[in-house]
Amino acid sequence: MESTITWTLGSTDPDAEANLARISQWWSALAGQEIIWQQRPLTETTDRLEIDWSKQALDETFTIQTPTLRGITLYWYKPNSPDERNITVGYLQLNLFNQQLDILPSSGRNYQLRITLPKIVYQKVQITDPQFGSLTQPNGDIVLLFRDEKQRIEIQIDLNAANSVLLQQKLSQS
Repeated sequence: MESTITWTLGSTDPDAEANLARISQWWSALAGQEIIWQQRPLTETTDRLEIDWSKQALDETFTIQTPTLRGITLYWYKPNSPDERNITVGYLQLNLFNQQLDILPSSGRNYQLRITLPKIVYQKVQITDPQFGSLTQPNGDIVLLFRDEKQRIEIQIDLNAANSVLLQQKLSQS
């Protein structure tokens, strides 16, 4: 699975629309979750990879309400605020591993935003009725392989001997 998804306004990348849709799904899924909202200034010489994202006084932590993406504009509400907020974007980069969305506005790109989920989030993969097999190594380790043809997903799980015994115990209990 890709861990970074990027979308840029005006891009001719054939995956641009699909990337924007995946980012939109992530953004919408933030509803009711606590996020960290950070904003950093940019100059013409700023290297975006060198921005200091450590906690600063103006950073906000709040529970985001009703986040949606309409067109190329992100919308949301802050708690106890009747006003819907928005920002039209020119660049989005979603880091799924760190659960961070970097945003450059489409007008006046003199600042960058970062929205982060402050808790660990595991990526979930669900496969139904997969093809599967296993292989036992000479040292007792086991390799499990699961495939889902419809989704074109293959999952390999390497278990040491102790974990394979534990898995067998758990399976026999269910």
